[in-house]
Amino acid sequence: LTTRALNYPGPIWVDEVPTYVRPYAIQHYSAGGCVVGQQIYHFPVTGQSSDYAFTLMSTNTPGSDSLGVLPHTHQLYYESMFGFRGRFQLWAENDGDQETRILTQGDYGAIPQNVTHTFQFLDPDTEMVGVVQPGGFDSNLSFSTSSPYDPLVSANSSSPNASKNSSLQKFDVYAELDFSPRTDAINGAAPMNSTWRTGLNTLPSDAYTPYFVAKDYGPKYLSTECGYQVIQPFITPTASGGNFTLSTITMDQLSSNVTRFTRHAAFEVLEGQLTILMGGEVLSLLQGDYYSLVAYTKVLLISQGAEGLDTKLIASATSWNSPVWPAS
Repeated sequence: LTTRALNYPGPIWVDEVPTYVRPYAIQHYSAGGCVVGQQIYHFPVTGQSSDYAFTLMSTNTPGSDSLGVLPHTHQLYYESMFGFRGRFQLWAENDGDQETRILTQGDYGAIPQNVTHTFQFLDPDTEMVGVVQPGGFDSNLSFSTSSPYDPLVSANSSSPNASKNSSLQKFDVYAELDFSPRTDAINGAAPMNSTWRTGLNTLPSDAYTPYFVAKDYGPKYLSTECGYQVIQPFITPTASGGNFTLSTITMDQLSSNVTRFTRHAAFEVLEGQLTILMGGEVLSLLQGDYYSLVAYTKVLLISQGAEGLDTKLIASATSWNSPVWPAS
């Protein structure tokens, strides 16, 4: 999904994620993946399809009384978790300080390298979107499970066992078997003095602190380039060490807005319809000259490096106090 692929002559819509770098669009749930217990993983952006810039994945599962994974850390991967549907609880511990949040649609959690974390799915129909940087975690997970996704296959176990998890260090998964998830969350958060839907959530000034952002409680910026766009950053260049950015962009109906990316980028539509014009072909979920055919569209944008579309829009935007644009 880089400028070198903008002139790709083939069809853009695909049924399978490409194994090489090219522009493409794929429908929700069409991407391949794997099964871990009752958890179904899809990988709409893989290491191979992004030149190992990042992996975009979704996890669908029913609720469970057990943890979704054993507590663990990553030394290479920076993991981001975004609530798409339902609820899940996320724990993160860094330097002995453990926090937890119950996340629902639009909430976000950041897990930098060397942070102990785990999660538990709570609702009968839960979907979590994950962004892992750099790319390639998808192949690690698929190889370690040896279970390609088959919608006709069901499984009973929701969590891999400790002996298997301890063997996954070659995949950058380091089990933390002594970790004890705290159980004292009140109103979806712990410790007691946590700010969670009671005030604004700020982003860290370093790349190693885990943090959480509730929907519409983080920083917001209003851009007026070619219509209105409200940008809500979750990962800034500072928070990722310059490796990637992650934001939601909410836009009204736009005229053409020429945007050319120099590095890899991916969109996932959260609300409304995003339409992108590229090389004379109109399609969704891609980069290039884009505009919206409906009055309200919200997308999740992942960009490689420190100069993604979100960063560029924020540079010329003003700080804003609402998740929507002004009425006039």
